[in-house]
Amino acid sequence: MPRSFFKRTTFVVGDAEAAMQFYTTVFGLRVWYDNVLEPDADFPPAAPAGSRARLVILEGEDPVIGKLAFLQYLDAPPPAARVIDRQRVREGDTILVFETDDVDAVVARLPGTGATLHAGPKDWEVPSVSGEHRIELRTASLFDPNGIYIEVGTKRAPPPP
Repeated sequence: MPRSFFKRTTFVVGDAEAAMQFYTTVFGLRVWYDNVLEPDADFPPAAPAGSRARLVILEGEDPVIGKLAFLQYLDAPPPAARVIDRQRVREGDTILVFETDDVDAVVARLPGTGATLHAGPKDWEVPSVSGEHRIELRTASLFDPNGIYIEVGTKRAPPPP
């Protein structure tokens, strides 16, 4: 079987600049790529051939995985599918999950960004992969300015076996 690995997630948005500003400000991601290009009409199938789009790719600590991208069609935007003022996730929605050392510091950077804090920060527990013990978490959840749902959390190492 050929080698495959997850590379990035790309969201089609109405404002790539605003998305870039939000994720660099709140999560400390860095701009890896920012260009206007002519995407093929089939990759992704969104706008007619010859349309221009701005693609912004952000990266975190890992230079290969964990990239997050925002694609904004400039000439012929596709119809909006997302409701920006969100309260709940729906079937087919994407959930972005960020791990951080300080959930409270991430939440403190939200005011003025256009994001909506949904819940937290709060402490809770989940079963470990083996189910033999519990993992303690501190999490918050929010909707970014584009209505994308995000969970941000930190976990403590499980107790030794």
